[in-house]
Amino acid sequence: MDPKAWIMTHLRELVRFPASGFSAGLVAEDIYEWQATLLGPPSSPYEWGIFFISIRFPPDYPFKPQIVSWKTPILHPNIDKPRVFHPLLVTATWKFGTTVKELLQALHDMLLHPKVEEEDNYLADVARMCS
Repeated sequence: MDPKAWIMTHLRELVRFPASGFSAGLVAEDIYEWQATLLGPPSSPYEWGIFFISIRFPPDYPFKPQIVSWKTPILHPNIDKPRVFHPLLVTATWKFGTTVKELLQALHDMLLHPKVEEEDNYLADVARMCS
């Protein structure tokens, strides 16, 4: 299956089965460029926040992960705007077949449960505050 077919499958899934904590869609008519919106999870420091994320699909998708850029300012150990650290975004730990919905759910969950281990964060001082 070519990259466009994979990407369209993800888009259809998000349209048919919307999630309560996030949404995503195409930027203009470019199937490889998406914008996502995450809502801050209840009972978290990010509650009531609205966070914008850029998602770029590489030409060799789904064999390589999407390129995710965080657009909204945030104080979080795994986010150093625009960089985001999550195992699903690292080529070495990328899982073939991971959907955009699963990726966005993982990023939403990361707002509740930051990864504070030394090798998992960009901002060590913020990680210490979270642990």
